Amino acid sequence: MGDKEKKRKTVAGCPYCTKPIPSDAGQCPYCGVNFGSQTIRILRSVVNQALFDADEDRRGVDDRIPKKFKVVYNSGNALIHTFLGNIGVGGVFIPTEHPMDSGTRLHVKINLPNGEKDLEVNCEVVWIRKQEISTPLGKFPSGMGVKFLNLSPEDKRRIEGVIKGKIPYS
Repeated sequence: MGDKEKKRKTVAGCPYCTKPIPSDAGQCPYCGVNFGSQTIRILRSVVNQALFDADEDRRGVDDRIPKKFKVVYNSGNALIHTFLGNIGVGGVFIPTEHPMDSGTRLHVKINLPNGEKDLEVNCEVVWIRKQEISTPLGKFPSGMGVKFLNLSPEDKRRIEGVIKGKIPYS
């Protein structure tokens, strides 16, 4: 999250009285019930899943594939060579321990599989995850979700071909 965004306060509900409590609470400030370590782990897991679901809801329900394509982008200080976490027709997820602020614009070059011409597109960071989270669905790395700003119809068809397996990736 950037300086312009408010920090998201993590709040869970007491499993006994259902009133909102901080996710790191060891005791409910309302009903006084002490939580065991298992209950605290469950509460944190539920909160982390809700935060992950909120990130996923922001980008919509575009089809995505979790294939690791090579990607190059400029961080402002350096040219970064890394791999995507996933790709869809609306954008990509770039795993990084140093995500850019939301609203940052960048030029991204994606190496598509099997000799396909590289995809070069202007993007905008629309959400970030500052640290890895664990949910019942698995672990999700820190990074940034970026949306495509100037994706041509031809490039959109190329990405759809990769997603639907018309352009094989290996």
